[in-house]
Amino acid sequence: MGSFLGGRSGSHNILDTEKIVYLTSGRMAIAQALRLCQISEGDEVLVPAYHCSSMIAPVKHSGAKAVFYRIHPDMSIDLEDIDKKLNSNTRLLLVAHYFGFPQPIDRLQQFCTDKGITLLEDCAHALFSRYQDRPLGSFGAYAAGSLMKFFPVNDGGFLTANSSHPIQLQTESGGRAFELRSVLNTLEKSFIYNRLKLLELLLWIPLRLKSLLWKWLKSRQGEGYTESAPAASDGGFDFEPRWIDTRISLFSLKITRLVSTNRIIEKRIKNYQWLSDALSDLPGCQRLYPKLPEGVVPYVFPLIVDRVDPAFINLRMRGIPLLRWEFLDDEVDAATCANSHHYSRHLVQIPCHQELRQGELEWMVDNIRQEFSGNDEP
Repeated sequence: MGSFLGGRSGSHNILDTEKIVYLTSGRMAIAQALRLCQISEGDEVLVPAYHCSSMIAPVKHSGAKAVFYRIHPDMSIDLEDIDKKLNSNTRLLLVAHYFGFPQPIDRLQQFCTDKGITLLEDCAHALFSRYQDRPLGSFGAYAAGSLMKFFPVNDGGFLTANSSHPIQLQTESGGRAFELRSVLNTLEKSFIYNRLKLLELLLWIPLRLKSLLWKWLKSRQGEGYTESAPAASDGGFDFEPRWIDTRISLFSLKITRLVSTNRIIEKRIKNYQWLSDALSDLPGCQRLYPKLPEGVVPYVFPLIVDRVDPAFINLRMRGIPLLRWEFLDDEVDAATCANSHHYSRHLVQIPCHQELRQGELEWMVDNIRQEFSGNDEP
């Protein structure tokens, strides 16, 4: 229950804006932004070559062409490459603030103004980060993001607009099954990570019955079965158009408004800095950002590893929730962007979540050091 202790941060963040709509995921928020901009077949959208597939799927769903731009070794946008890729069909620039670290968003804002294209900030990793004393997400015409990466919820995304852009959306409820599943899945995820143990004991029978009921419904309906929650809620990357107009569950919205944002900010910063110190001398590994700049609230700790496999798989099997964006779009290779291609194979995302206890951090680092210690061998 520590998530609710610590109060709300007095520092303004993107969720405090008046023009905000809550949806089921960040990818649906991107889809809604493209719809508001009336982007369709024949249009082009500039997107980063280093990406998660859920960033690109909404662009392809709109009918527009995704044009991939390069990033520098520090993951900042290559503005010269973007300028070369502009043409009369370019409508929008999608910018990702990787891991919570800001892009040079003031320059990008001016660039988009000068070129007459829309700026959309992907703040999935940057809900609480700031740049030049302003929240990330407040520079572009629109900002989209995911709540599930920072809050203990099973669904949730958001779309915001600045004062000069519309955001009138007609959203609908996901239905009773969706609302119920939001509550149950949130609790089950807590139990998986050994939280709320007494509640887990009390709810063991109801949750077991729920699982059996779900399996029975799937087997009975066969191919006609439709999931009661989007793929994003279960960590999937699929894009499901039927969820575009669905709003966030009531439970997830309530949790988002009650959880201590102060605690999220303070704990993530502390955990990131501890991980950076603990992994500073790991052979064959390089910290992408050894220090946190002022204003940055991290999503994960990024580590560049010379030889990722099979250590990555082994660590995942031990229960350490490492991430990597190893599957880029088919159009992206080393010729498209050498840095993106390299990071897709060597950049590992290590959790610095606010709910990680010190003992869990130490256990995680011990395992990481054990698996990656062979990187100094020829």
